[in-house]
Amino acid sequence: MSLPGPVLLLRLGGAVLASMVFGLVAAMAFQPWSFWVAVSLGFLFGTAFMVGTGYRILIAVARNRVEPSPVSWSGATAATALFALLLGGAAAWQSLEVSYVWLAFGLGINCAYLPIKTACLKVGCCRAVRPFVLKDLRLGEIVLSIAVISLAIALSLAGLQRLGAGVVIGGHLAIRLLSRHLRGRWSWGWPPFTQPGAELAPLAVLILVVPLT
Repeated sequence: MSLPGPVLLLRLGGAVLASMVFGLVAAMAFQPWSFWVAVSLGFLFGTAFMVGTGYRILIAVARNRVEPSPVSWSGATAATALFALLLGGAAAWQSLEVSYVWLAFGLGINCAYLPIKTACLKVGCCRAVRPFVLKDLRLGEIVLSIAVISLAIALSLAGLQRLGAGVVIGGHLAIRLLSRHLRGRWSWGWPPFTQPGAELAPLAVLILVVPLT
């Protein structure tokens, strides 16, 4: 029995890391903070992530077709963004501190991006290009994601959770748009949920919602 390869482990690790981060942070919206609430929210986020990642596989199975069904970062981001919007709407309806939900999504999806892009480096996919002074666009995306995460955490520790959420979600949207532009795949993802760029419309909606809640 062969063990999972490093690329698969990195991708699975990204989903697990994102779920943990989301659950731990989002649970702060539902005071008093509870470990079991964090676990439940993390599980739901992880489920949305995996369904979005493998939506092509699910469609192929439903159609009883044998066809290429690659994993989809766009699908994972779109699915988790929609889940965050639903959870945030429920939190806002109960007059809870919904900014923690937005912050949790932004931190989670950016944390997942780090091992996912590391896997891309190992596989050699994503049509890497050399932008500006960077040796590799994928490496640049990793560095930019770390910077966005660090800034969002700093703002949150200063009590500016909503601003931190806007920075971390907007930062990921900007990274994705820059990446698509430099690879010659510019798209705003409209109409929504079409490939490529299925995640761009939900991210844009989140950016509009964050300052209003």
